[in-house]
Amino acid sequence: MEAKEIVKKAYEAFSKGDMETMFNDLVHDDCTWIFPGEVGKHPLSGIHKGKQAMMETFQKIPGAWDNFQVIPGEMISEDNKVFVKCEGKASGMSTMFGHFFEVADNNKISTMITYDDTLSMFNAMKK
Repeated sequence: MEAKEIVKKAYEAFSKGDMETMFNDLVHDDCTWIFPGEVGKHPLSGIHKGKQAMMETFQKIPGAWDNFQVIPGEMISEDNKVFVKCEGKASGMSTMFGHFFEVADNNKISTMITYDDTLSMFNAMKK
């Protein structure tokens, strides 16, 4: 399966709330998720190493934003790398995100770097 198809499947699983499929079938055990920003100021910021750390951070999303959605748009793929322009939505937020992925030889996402509009996300957070 091509890297782009794996990333598409991850967005599909995320949009359905199917975290079991996403993390069991599509995310590498030793993945790294980088969400820029100062740790402690934004609930997702940090370098999250390993599937467990990524899952724990994803679990913060429903508590921080109402109606959170990531809608993938254009995807650019080269070899095992994929960049996705996304629309990020939540109550009080509609903005653009950019996500970079690397897919390992076992067809699982090994790296994710999010280039999200952290100010819009912060302003839309539940108070």
